Amino acid sequence: MGMKKGMIGMIGAGLGAVVGGIGVSCLKSGSEAKLLAKIEKFKGYYYMLNQWLMLKQEGKSLEQYFVDNGYKAVAIYGMGEMGNRLYEELKGSNEVKVEYVIDQNTAAYSEVKIFGLEEEFPSVDVIVVTATFAYDEIKEALLQKSNALVVSLNDVIYEID
Repeated sequence: MGMKKGMIGMIGAGLGAVVGGIGVSCLKSGSEAKLLAKIEKFKGYYYMLNQWLMLKQEGKSLEQYFVDNGYKAVAIYGMGEMGNRLYEELKGSNEVKVEYVIDQNTAAYSEVKIFGLEEEFPSVDVIVVTATFAYDEIKEALLQKSNALVVSLNDVIYEID
């Protein structure tokens, strides 16, 4: 039990430091709206990561969401921190395959093919958007390019029981 509290405490302290640094930076530039948006973004990531960590501690994997829904071919939108964590969790799966990722930075190193949003990309069962703070706009753009189901990483994490 102490280890759980310690990990959650470390996550909270890290989030506090990041939000504090952003706050000072934004206040210096006089942009209160930007500060509030960034705080909300990081709060959302904190809660999502906390839920993900709790699932891991219960011995559950995000792979289960995809298996339960019959999604074998997956694409990930966004290879920032969340996209990389999702890719690492799924890459060893025997039942779910990350076919490719979609990201603005197509030159980034990756073990999997990277497509830009403007490119044509192959068909998959589902595209997982890891940039959850901009999910609605990204989903709209993806639906114009693909017939795949588009879900938020939040949906994946919070729908696992």
